[in-house]
Amino acid sequence: MRITWLALLVGVLVPVQSVGDGQALQRMVAWERAFAAATEQIGVRDGFLTFFADDSIQIQRGAKVALVSAREALASQPLPRLPLVNRLLWEPYTGHIAADGTLGWLTGGFVSLNQAQQVPVRQGAYFSVWKRQANGTWRVWLDEGIGLPQIWQGASPFRVAPEPDEGTVGTATETLADVERSVAGDAAAWRARLATGVRLHREGTMPLVGREAVLTWADTQAARRYALLRTEEAGSGDLAVTIGAIDAGVGAKTQGSWVRVWKRDLGGRWRIVFQTETE
Repeated sequence: MRITWLALLVGVLVPVQSVGDGQALQRMVAWERAFAAATEQIGVRDGFLTFFADDSIQIQRGAKVALVSAREALASQPLPRLPLVNRLLWEPYTGHIAADGTLGWLTGGFVSLNQAQQVPVRQGAYFSVWKRQANGTWRVWLDEGIGLPQIWQGASPFRVAPEPDEGTVGTATETLADVERSVAGDAAAWRARLATGVRLHREGTMPLVGREAVLTWADTQAARRYALLRTEEAGSGDLAVTIGAIDAGVGAKTQGSWVRVWKRDLGGRWRIVFQTETE
């Protein structure tokens, strides 16, 4: 029986990786690239179903933000018509992985390319959270994306995201729940938690990179409140992802959503290294 490359990638013969895998980040990046290669050939529905975890979630936006099963939403879509009219292409650019090698995040640029005309029909930036499974394979737990006004140039090769600088706010014993409560309605607390190399992704604008760029943008924004919906933290306690809703104010018909990646600095304090928002 012939064993295809895809069968190997989806876990038929992938060996279990031990905790503390020195190549965990490279392995997660390789899985992201395999995910992109498969999706280019078989389409978004089937590609995402192949690489999404059983417990993967999707952010559902509307009058209220809710978290629903990503796999159920994907399975409800019709089978793609082949050959594909548009092909989705992407490449991981940067990210982190937890010290125990079980949870990580990646971001990079994507393009949906019309095959016949060889022109992009949409471009943007994706953000994915990956979890290592019990059998050692990797699966996507959360996938988010924003549209960009132009193609993200220079979005390769991959480089490790910068480690957070040491902050002065908080302690090594504080819980992430306490940290999120502190920034929920306090812009100053949120600002104080931004790492020097933080990235902010927002729909319709090019990624903001670095604390100064993010703070300059924040100076132009009205006060907002954040409501926490979900926290996913690595067992090693050094990396976590939080998801929540953005209070758009009185009279708003829909709520926006945010996802933050937190990483501990050398002093053990939680710092924001990435945030993506959709309103």
